[in-house]
Amino acid sequence: MSPGGAVHIGVDVGGTNTDAVAMRDGSVVAGVKTPTTEDVTTGILNGLGQLIEKSEIDRALVTAVMVGTTHFTNAFVEARRLVPTAVVRLCGSATRAIPPLTDWPEALRTAVEGVVFMVSGGHEFDGREISALDEAELRSVGRAIKDAGIESVAISSVFSPARDEHEIEAARLIREELGGGAFSISSEIGSIGLLERENATVMLGAADQIVTGLETAMSDL
Repeated sequence: MSPGGAVHIGVDVGGTNTDAVAMRDGSVVAGVKTPTTEDVTTGILNGLGQLIEKSEIDRALVTAVMVGTTHFTNAFVEARRLVPTAVVRLCGSATRAIPPLTDWPEALRTAVEGVVFMVSGGHEFDGREISALDEAELRSVGRAIKDAGIESVAISSVFSPARDEHEIEAARLIREELGGGAFSISSEIGSIGLLERENATVMLGAADQIVTGLETAMSDL
């Protein structure tokens, strides 16, 4: 491909075939169709490799790769390839009547649930604190997660899309005790509704292997 503007790649993973298309300046540069593989990621890599070879794309020009796939949906429907995830809700005395993962299907909950904590923190809708963060409590949570051998952590907080500092600080404190780990923060994922936002955050944490696999594949390519 001759020098030019940024290249965007789109990948659509279907039940039979995986399609990949490269676009630049609003025009299609090249497209390929490859068989979808059982682990999905391999099929995506095959398609991207063929696309780059066919179009002679300068990889340095690729600024975005967008993937549409049922990979995540299938993982949750089948309750497979999921990572046990610790759920930490910052809520003080509020929202405790409906704890995290309420009404999840039993098989899915078993596959996903690591440990669950409801601790101090959170805000009212107008930004007032429900309760202050408790550093000692959060460090204790971090140690408990580490003792459980869990490396994926989902953090949610009441009204965090309005004020996210409690989630950010909680993640920092827990990460220090874990010495690393993969963190999903609800204020980065969903809107005001706590349960929907929290569920989406847990799902992202549980799918960490899939996300990491795709990120690693993109980086290697």
